[in-house]
Amino acid sequence: MDNIAQDLIRRQEGLAGERATLDQLWQEIAELMKPMRADFTFQRIPGDKRTQKVFDATAGLSAENLAAGLWGMITNAANDWFTLRSDLAEADEAQDTKEWLDDVTRRMQAAFAANGQRFYARVMELYADLVTFGTGIFYSEEDAATGRVHYSCRHLAECFIAENERDEVDTVFRRFTFTARQAHKRWGEKCHASLLRALDKEPDRRFTFLHAVMPRDEVASGRFDAAGMGFASFYVDVENRQLLSEGGYHDFPYQVPRWSTASRGLYGDSPAMLALPDVKMLNAMSKTTIVAAQKAVDPPLLAVDEVAVRGLRTHPGGIIYGGLDESGRRRYEPLHTNGNVGLGLELEEQRREAVRQAFHFALLMMVQQPNQTATEVLARQEEKLRLMGPHLGRIQAEFLDPLIRRQFGIMRRANLLPPAPRQLKGGGIRIEYVSPLARAQRAGEGAAIVRALESLAPLGAIKPEIYDNIDADAAARLLAQSFGVPNNLLRTPAAVKKLRKKAEKEAPSEAMAGGDAMGGAMAGLGDLGAMLTGGGLPEGVA
Repeated sequence: MDNIAQDLIRRQEGLAGERATLDQLWQEIAELMKPMRADFTFQRIPGDKRTQKVFDATAGLSAENLAAGLWGMITNAANDWFTLRSDLAEADEAQDTKEWLDDVTRRMQAAFAANGQRFYARVMELYADLVTFGTGIFYSEEDAATGRVHYSCRHLAECFIAENERDEVDTVFRRFTFTARQAHKRWGEKCHASLLRALDKEPDRRFTFLHAVMPRDEVASGRFDAAGMGFASFYVDVENRQLLSEGGYHDFPYQVPRWSTASRGLYGDSPAMLALPDVKMLNAMSKTTIVAAQKAVDPPLLAVDEVAVRGLRTHPGGIIYGGLDESGRRRYEPLHTNGNVGLGLELEEQRREAVRQAFHFALLMMVQQPNQTATEVLARQEEKLRLMGPHLGRIQAEFLDPLIRRQFGIMRRANLLPPAPRQLKGGGIRIEYVSPLARAQRAGEGAAIVRALESLAPLGAIKPEIYDNIDADAAARLLAQSFGVPNNLLRTPAAVKKLRKKAEKEAPSEAMAGGDAMGGAMAGLGDLGAMLTGGGLPEGVA
């Protein structure tokens, strides 16, 4: 047991040593853009001042705007942002299969919104880390008793990752602290004697622990305990090098999205890294402009010597005795440096614009030009949203896909999902995203259909048979899907055929009833015509 603890601590220290230079970069970024996370290279005291190096908040605000934009466009709590689909062709899907998929989707969305919408609160922290540091660490822990999932965003400073042969993150070491009281509540009497002694006198004293999650080398088939789970979990008391507990997970509990891996490193790159030179320059320029503006507003005074300024009252309403000589000339003059504060402000605004562009400010704010039609505005918005496609793909692949699959597995093991229909027993289920950003990626198909129909309208008025070239049913389904219409609102092709057959059977009887009504109407019109031509009222009409 002690050998396992020592091996885990040694591996974590090796991973920490490999990213030491990256910690310094993250520390510099955090000090300028996210001061509350600026504890990568050293630990800060709670409540410590962290904004001493910030003279302009443009970068921090832009990062928060981008994180909030991702939250609203990808995982908005007010909208459905994913749905489950089967791998079957749409024509082959039975109605009970569609209803089951819709039911499971609603149950999973309700689970994400449960527990005071904890997921949506924590995922905002993940997006903030993602756009600032390039890597986010999200943890979902299963409560086997209730089937609930507890979500949390782990601080990147305390987490260390490793990849498998497919460049997928499958190992996370988290080095964190617990108070003696928290540790005893978690592990009870398994805690070290030094921690148990501190429990009585110093219950809030902090101890360091290590949580390691990695793929299990050998999974015992047929076992329902930790040995039969795909991922091993170890908790270690670092100070006493003691293994506290060993468990497991059916699915990898960490989701580790990365903004970009252009540098081919283990950790991701971020917009903040690209903007860092401009941010540093902007802070230096802001500091200089502040000093120059202060000199211009409250300039220093020119004096003959130091003795001449003793007792000088420069506060508002103060009287300066001896400030004039016998000829009435001033003895003291303000120093005007003729510094161009306006030029400094102009240069600062250029750097601010560069920082905003690094954080996709134009995409999020949707700055519109005047005198645009609604169609032009929608086209511009869709074009800007499509620019987020590469980053959306990484977020879906490394965060949303594994998160939703883990949520599905947890709810299935807790018997919180209805039995699957027979049609899906041998088939697969895929995830389809219907968030605003995902819909914008697919909006091109719908826009192409609309433009094609608009272009064909003049020709269709002359020769209506040209519409035979278009499958109207397929066009309607594509339009509905591209605009995010819920799956349960679309009838299956079989249901549409059945409905049309029923309408065809009812059509003759309706036509006969319509003919009788038309005959009566025509007879009435004839009577009315006779009355208007002087024939008087029909017989029997008073």
